[in-house]
Amino acid sequence: MIPSLRPVDEPVRITVIAPVVLPEDSDDFFPVVEGVVFDHRSLAAGTDSIESRWDDQFSVPGIIDAAMRAEGAGAEAVIIDCMDDPGLDTVREVVRIPVVGPAEASMHLALCLAGRFTILTTADEDIPVVREIVERNRLEHRSASIRGIGISPLQLHEDPEKTFRRFAEVATIAVREDGAEAIIAGCTLLSDLIDRLSEHLVDVGLDVPVIDPRQAAAHHARMLVRLGLSHSAVSYPAPPPTPIVWPGPEMRFGVAGFERGDS
Repeated sequence: MIPSLRPVDEPVRITVIAPVVLPEDSDDFFPVVEGVVFDHRSLAAGTDSIESRWDDQFSVPGIIDAAMRAEGAGAEAVIIDCMDDPGLDTVREVVRIPVVGPAEASMHLALCLAGRFTILTTADEDIPVVREIVERNRLEHRSASIRGIGISPLQLHEDPEKTFRRFAEVATIAVREDGAEAIIAGCTLLSDLIDRLSEHLVDVGLDVPVIDPRQAAAHHARMLVRLGLSHSAVSYPAPPPTPIVWPGPEMRFGVAGFERGDS
């Protein structure tokens, strides 16, 4: 089908899926983007943060369900609100509206602005996961480095000044020592520090773009809807209908994860 351009005066309806369980009074929303109406969803079951491959994979069934419901309710695009892009390719198989991951959108935006980028993630334990995301997008040759700021996602807002100091310190090292020409925030929870970090780097003589993954994802999703484009059905064919058997009581999950070795 030949895509048709969307009238610019019609707002784009985008559903943002937080791949975690959020409290009902959560105010962790996407920034305002002109011409976009956001609908925020979180999972009914899962973990309270994404910090490992375990968290990534455990969130995927809920993300699939939320995306399918969003498409049925009239959403024109879906954003998975996590820099691990959990379930991104899987969800593209089951919905036909655009599905955007902040990591993928941010890295490709960085390629338009600089030769090499660095992703600043949270805890150092997340670095191998981020490396896999870069490799999956075949961008190792454009990645200057991946560095952690040594603070877990759930601790980022406990001491905002400490978080910013670490963010700024590691960003400076990435540019001066690793050869980064653009900085990507490696967690969507760092979005509110982007402008401040950009100003800091300019003040110390490092004029490089700092990319907000939420803004990158939102504008990318809006662009796809405006252009009438979505992912390829050849690349992401719909899965054939097959019976689904859900785990019963014999599959037990512990507080910190699967209780390996239990019978």
